[in-house]
Amino acid sequence: MARRFSIFFFGVLIGVMVIRFAFPGRFVEYTQYFDMNYRVLYHLKSDTIYLSSSAQCYLDCYNLSKDEVLDVLDGGKINFEKSDQRSNPCKFYIVEKEGLNVGFDICDKKVTLRNFFLYQDSCICD
Repeated sequence: MARRFSIFFFGVLIGVMVIRFAFPGRFVEYTQYFDMNYRVLYHLKSDTIYLSSSAQCYLDCYNLSKDEVLDVLDGGKINFEKSDQRSNPCKFYIVEKEGLNVGFDICDKKVTLRNFFLYQDSCICD
């Protein structure tokens, strides 16, 4: 019985090594997908992001572009304590990076940048 398990695990190990070297980079991407932070950021990066009226107001007030705010997706972290993952019909996630908090609504077919805040918040939009 122990011999069967050792042969099985040796075969699994050889298979993983073949896949890892045959498809470089993809293996690590597949293993990271089980991380919730990576999965939400991947979903946000791959979809088209629309602006809410509140987000447009903040962009105008801070004189920022949409690309500058969406830079938070590169290296940002999801704050799951401030996010609402169980809301219906859209889930709400807050992404934080270097003093910028960005709120996203993730619906079935649409991702919306709801609002964002800088730590030195001086704009009033609603």
